[in-house]
Amino acid sequence: MIPTACLRFLRTGTPRRLAPFLASLPLLAAFFSTPVCAGVPEPSLSFFVPQTGTVAAPTEGTVAIRLFRMCPNNDASGSLPNNARIKVVLKDMNGNPIAGVAREDICVLLNGGTSAQGFAGVGADSVIANSTWNTDPVCPDVRCIQADAPTDVNGVTYITFTGSTPGNPGVATRDPNRKWGHYDSELPVYALGFKLQGRLTTVSANGTYVLQIKNLDSMEGLGTELNESEAVTTADFTAVARHIGLTSPISYWLDFDGNGLVGSTDFNLINTHYGHDCDTPNNP
Repeated sequence: MIPTACLRFLRTGTPRRLAPFLASLPLLAAFFSTPVCAGVPEPSLSFFVPQTGTVAAPTEGTVAIRLFRMCPNNDASGSLPNNARIKVVLKDMNGNPIAGVAREDICVLLNGGTSAQGFAGVGADSVIANSTWNTDPVCPDVRCIQADAPTDVNGVTYITFTGSTPGNPGVATRDPNRKWGHYDSELPVYALGFKLQGRLTTVSANGTYVLQIKNLDSMEGLGTELNESEAVTTADFTAVARHIGLTSPISYWLDFDGNGLVGSTDFNLINTHYGHDCDTPNNP
């Protein structure tokens, strides 16, 4: 019997009319149980983990997640601080690490905008990262927030959100083409076309974590009005000011320091980033 991951690879990697026939051949089954299948991620064994800090001594789990917040300008001043990232681990069906997977094949996947704006796909559909509806200033089109480097001998790489440092995976350097607005309930992570599950920590079970990144641009911009997304505006500032000390469905997304309530730190953050967009304060 061909393993599930290999069968998916077979079906998507061969002409549709031939796939059922080829999958039924005993010789092909044996072929896919040998080293060819070793390069195919097994979703039940592969995973990603939220991290901050150094690669050698990372902080994982809830403490790391508290720093998963960003400004649409991808600037400093509390935006994605302390090397905010996920560690990605790829293993095959036998539990062996998959080395050498290209960085471009490992992505946090975005649609680029909402269905109302004409965007679709399997990526995050409420994160705004397009130049179609954001023309003044022009914002970059972001679809793949890619890995810092190919997977190493342990099948490990990192996606450092603010941008990667060449030669130092897991260490942040600002990428001026990584700008987006708003947030989504899930930012899906894919490797070689396979959707990965998150773990709260490396030793947790698969499915215990879903990637989310809060955004100081939390309001407006999901429709077809020009230049209302990817900017920290009066609407964003007012939302935080009005929710201080309150609990509502939106409070979680306005709790930028992740302490469980909207308070003075969150107000200071929105105040610091007020007026920021795709060319302010850094251009690009």
